[in-house]
Amino acid sequence: MTNESDNNTPERKTLNRILSKIQNNEPLRITLPNKGLINMEKPVPFMVVYRIPPSGKDGFTSRLGKTESSYLHAHDSAATSEIIKSVANTLADRFKGFLLLEVWLAEEGNVAPFTVHVGQKSGAEVAEKLKTELSKIKILGNFLKANVNKGKNVVAPDYYKPLIEAKEANKSSITLIGLEIAPVYMNEATGKAYPLFLRDLRAKFSKAIRKGFFEFVRMHTSYNATNFQMLGTTSLRKNVFEIDKELAHYSNLFDFLLLVTPINADEAWKDFKKSNFLKEPVFHYRPMPIDPELIKRKIYNLPIEEISDPTLAFLFRDKRKEIDRMLDMMAEREKPDFMLTSLQLFGPIDEKLLETAKAILIAIEIPETTKKKKMISAKEFALMAEEELEWLKLQDPSISTAVRIRDDIEGILVNRGTLNINKNFQVSEERAFALLQHEIGTHVVTYYNGKAQPLQLFYIGVPGYEELQEGLAVFAEYMADGLTLSRLRTIAARVVAVHQMVSGSSFIDTFFLLVDKYEFSESAAFSLAMRVYRGGGLTKDAVYLKGLLNIIDYIKKGKSLEPLLIGKIRQGYIPVVQELIHRQILTTVPIKPRYLDEKYLVKYENIRSGGNVFNMIHE
Repeated sequence: MTNESDNNTPERKTLNRILSKIQNNEPLRITLPNKGLINMEKPVPFMVVYRIPPSGKDGFTSRLGKTESSYLHAHDSAATSEIIKSVANTLADRFKGFLLLEVWLAEEGNVAPFTVHVGQKSGAEVAEKLKTELSKIKILGNFLKANVNKGKNVVAPDYYKPLIEAKEANKSSITLIGLEIAPVYMNEATGKAYPLFLRDLRAKFSKAIRKGFFEFVRMHTSYNATNFQMLGTTSLRKNVFEIDKELAHYSNLFDFLLLVTPINADEAWKDFKKSNFLKEPVFHYRPMPIDPELIKRKIYNLPIEEISDPTLAFLFRDKRKEIDRMLDMMAEREKPDFMLTSLQLFGPIDEKLLETAKAILIAIEIPETTKKKKMISAKEFALMAEEELEWLKLQDPSISTAVRIRDDIEGILVNRGTLNINKNFQVSEERAFALLQHEIGTHVVTYYNGKAQPLQLFYIGVPGYEELQEGLAVFAEYMADGLTLSRLRTIAARVVAVHQMVSGSSFIDTFFLLVDKYEFSESAAFSLAMRVYRGGGLTKDAVYLKGLLNIIDYIKKGKSLEPLLIGKIRQGYIPVVQELIHRQILTTVPIKPRYLDEKYLVKYENIRSGGNVFNMIHE
């Protein structure tokens, strides 16, 4: 019998507070004595436990649980034991089963990187699943070995008793599994960890144990989960939002494309023409509004290493690297290294892409005569754009319907969700709707879908997003029945022009190749070359065709376009996006473009059933 004074002790008050939050389905994050912590974002039938050894905590094992949605780390004590038993019993009753996974650092050398200890029948399949998943961890070209050790009293480190005695655990449908980890991430001579090895191991370890939890949840509990990632963390710590905000701030301090786009394109064309196309054009650019070195210093001072979630830490490190490269390009504008950094940022042109581009240019015949097309002015196109934005606004009232007509840009571009149009811009009537789907249906839609997410990263753009964005945007033109033969020739010619530039050809040589071999008009060839040679050599224009080909392959696998519109992401990020959706960190796509309406889907089906870029030509 417990007397009233026992209920008033600090330990009892802490326990009652923990159980009350579990009972009320409230997020649980409570500090325990001696800097201990129990964290449970929502009631789940598992918990990672780390008991600080008598010699003190280590830097790796003590942080492992912090990547998960339910964990406890604390010194071993009667109070800690009572908390663990009470939580386990309470949640075992609710979910018909509960798993306690205790992790500790191996004290002896020459043991396998992972040893899974299990003493109960209910843990046998889970132990084997953990062994299988941990054995898939590959670091520095080597798979890490995992073993299973079966025995009644082996589910705790040598220096502590088991969290719960096996007989008591069996009665309460509680399963105990121990995971002993060898310090393979550490230099034995110095005792210091290899930081990059450690980072990679932590991320892959987290994925492996979630799959183990999922096996247990699926087989032994009533908890509803359809994917192992649903068992991951669902809430974001304050430092995640702080770093996301800082990266967005530094990214927004400069507009990359505007800063590498000439402000004197019209004058340069006139001078180039006057020289009979024999004198290299001279381009002028906007003044640099930032000092790249100062911003670099600030982004590398951001403590991304303190983010315990491996997926989010990866996103931020990747974005920081991209900002770093863009800053390099800002500092290298009109210098030889500009092109080299551009290749790092946008990727190389492989042989298959180049051959496809050349084949498109050959396959599309240029008509000998063309009747004059009805052209739409910048003002008329702006009115059409405003109407399209009003239509999107019905799905999301936050969408701005502002369209800017200006004289300091080339053609049209979307900048931070706003469509900008050159005052002299014209587009043929047959291309206008398709162009709206390119610029507004893709670039504006993904901007606002990204803004609907909790992280700003998804609307400023994840690293390498341009390839998927432009591929989607060109595919949108196809869906809207406006991907003309002329347009296909243009995006193919961009690949050829980039290849010429990277191979060392001059602006003039590339210009004449486009005119003489591929029969572009002189003004069109100048525009193509200008886009590629601007800034010192911008390779971005190759991503339009590359992205389109990747989208075609993606659709032929029977996949939906909708997930690609969740923000400004790259195709390689789709597994990351799916994980974050499963973890309820990202929301599904709130805004859908017009070209996904049912009446346009026949074009999608044409591709899905075996189409390719050459079928687009024949259509």
